[in-house]
Amino acid sequence: MSICIREVSEVYDYISIHSAGYAKTVRTEVLERFFISTMRFEKIGPLSFSKALHGAHIGVKGISANSDGSYAYYTLEGIEEVNLVEVILPVMMDKQLEHAITALAMAIVDEFHWCIDEDHGLDT
Repeated sequence: MSICIREVSEVYDYISIHSAGYAKTVRTEVLERFFISTMRFEKIGPLSFSKALHGAHIGVKGISANSDGSYAYYTLEGIEEVNLVEVILPVMMDKQLEHAITALAMAIVDEFHWCIDEDHGLDT
């Protein structure tokens, strides 16, 4: 399967994964346990995680979004439930890293039964 990751933000590139209609949330402790214990990420801040993958830095953030996917926050501190995860992508990627990131995104989709946003992230 060949997947092309496209640029979607002027600030950083990311893959947006969320519950259908942003309606279903996951408790932050469940999200943290998944990324730390299962996916072997390091917690670098409130709902922020990092991992070296094929020589590149991959970041992940859990976010609480409203029903249209919009969000604004100064801190992720104190958030108890999230309905959106952003996988922050490195600037340069080769095919091996792209496949690893695709596997990461699909693991998140499978774990929480969420979807990859049509407008943000992966072209299939």
